[in-house]
Amino acid sequence: MTMPMIPDPDVHALVIELLPEEDVAVPPISGAQVQGLLLELMRQSDPELSNVLHMDVAGKPFTVAVLPPHGSRARGGPAPVLVRVTLLQAGLFGPLMRALLSQVRRPALRLGQVAMQLGNVWGTPESHQWAGFARYAELAARVQAGAWVRVQFATPTAIAQGAFPDGRKRLELLPTPAAVFGSVGRRWNQLAPPELGMDAMLLTEACHATVVAEHRLRVGEVPGRPPQRGFVGWCSYELPRDAAQRHALTLLADAAFYLGVGVKTTRGQGLCRRVDVRGEGADDDNPA
Repeated sequence: MTMPMIPDPDVHALVIELLPEEDVAVPPISGAQVQGLLLELMRQSDPELSNVLHMDVAGKPFTVAVLPPHGSRARGGPAPVLVRVTLLQAGLFGPLMRALLSQVRRPALRLGQVAMQLGNVWGTPESHQWAGFARYAELAARVQAGAWVRVQFATPTAIAQGAFPDGRKRLELLPTPAAVFGSVGRRWNQLAPPELGMDAMLLTEACHATVVAEHRLRVGEVPGRPPQRGFVGWCSYELPRDAAQRHALTLLADAAFYLGVGVKTTRGQGLCRRVDVRGEGADDDNPA
């Protein structure tokens, strides 16, 4: 197992490789199963912390998702499962690493009914395109704002827009500026230090002045009961000319890599990142 050598930042994005113990096809994996795996790992290291993370509260400090397979095991075995986890506050990285390091002495992990052995763990930007680490202050300081941003929605993404009279959530399946940047802005204000808080009025005005310029989108589903629907693909936004507004939206586009967008980011939805409008991968909606 290759473990990341990382300092002590606020946020981490880890890609965890899981190898089926037997030569069997792995059925579709639900977001709830991946969340359960993370909570079980945390329980092995810190049961009290696992209970806190399991609580039904807004602004949970983690996300999970499943990435498409990136290869096969030796001798034609089934492809590994790549689980992507982000930890969004200090103090979570150590317990998870202790649990992962202890797996050599434990029974196999389970995703649903499939027994899994731990493979590699990638945690640096150089090791995997969905891995990384940062401090909230660093994210705010290194913003390079331009006239455009493009956001890739790599797993189905849906954004809550209040509720129907019967209590069901109203879910937006279009990545409008207000829906996308409003969602990330709320999570930023929940999780980042107060001194880095995003001004609500500034964000509202910035979203109002932003337009969708290009997009390539489709509707997809995250497996589950019932499956969770959302949009997948990419969307380019033409940003306002105001420097403060442009800075705020670019920061949120960068932060979406860790925070995710929309609902059920702790159950496989809303895996997102900013991509270069002109560069390699800009037209690709495959997250692998």
